[in-house]
Amino acid sequence: MVKDNIMKLTDGLFHTVFKEISAEYPEIVAESQIIDIGSARLAASPERYDVIVTSNLYGDIISDIAAEIAGSAGMAGSANIGLNVAMFEAIHGSAPDITGKMIANPSGLMNASVMMLSHLGMTDMADKIKNAWLCAIEDGCHTADIYKDGISKKLMNTVEFTDAVIERLGKVPTNLPASQLSKGAGTITIPPFVRKEKKQVLVGVDMFINWTGTDPNEIGNALTAMTGLGLKLKMITNRGVKVYPNGLAETYCTDHWRCRYIATSAEIIEGKPVYDAIQPEAILELMTALHKEGFEVVKTENLYEFDGNRGFSLGQGE
Repeated sequence: MVKDNIMKLTDGLFHTVFKEISAEYPEIVAESQIIDIGSARLAASPERYDVIVTSNLYGDIISDIAAEIAGSAGMAGSANIGLNVAMFEAIHGSAPDITGKMIANPSGLMNASVMMLSHLGMTDMADKIKNAWLCAIEDGCHTADIYKDGISKKLMNTVEFTDAVIERLGKVPTNLPASQLSKGAGTITIPPFVRKEKKQVLVGVDMFINWTGTDPNEIGNALTAMTGLGLKLKMITNRGVKVYPNGLAETYCTDHWRCRYIATSAEIIEGKPVYDAIQPEAILELMTALHKEGFEVVKTENLYEFDGNRGFSLGQGE
């Protein structure tokens, strides 16, 4: 699940790597969905999903959706597995607003602990704790977040539910599927990261200017008039929308203007922008010239090509 229809470089790279890796496992069906409709489908039909591969931000959201469908965001644990370090935690936050009220569901941390024990190879102990937890759930021992009249047998606070799990250590559930982590034989293998060398060429710079005016043509014409620097103003955007040249008068503008500069020799070929290399000194000269003209540069972003491919997003209408 990605948003590469909008986040073309960041999510686009994620999607590209996903396809590269999935090709190495032809026995696994790989599909792609845009994160917003994917989240909606997950909420409506969770049974259609097995494993969801996504970035941290989206995963943080849909893990809560999946847990809430199962009963409560307080139910699920999570595992963060790295090359040298692993971290296990409940999927939810710390919930300081209910601190000390004894109403928190400890299931998230319990299930995270089960995942930790399994990762450490202590699968027998992991099964023992998970099955005791399943027995408590099955017996209707429920905290307030999952309690339902007619289904739950007893409303319990945090400590009471924990005690109920401890009392059931050594038991296995009757109706719910028992935990069988000890029967698994798989391991998580993370290959070392190898950085591929690419030819990096500086082809432009985005100058972010703090300017309190409201007419894009005023700032655009002033910046265009600054010549002789080896760079030319290609476009100005405001809040991601092109406002110069040929912007729309109806566009609401803030005081944050992104001014994209490229080499004066750059051109358009077959409808696509072709960039030429520029020197870092040209950027310093441009900043100095902007300062002398009274413009406040609040941020810069260099624009690079890597092996001839853009490492930056085109502006709207560029």
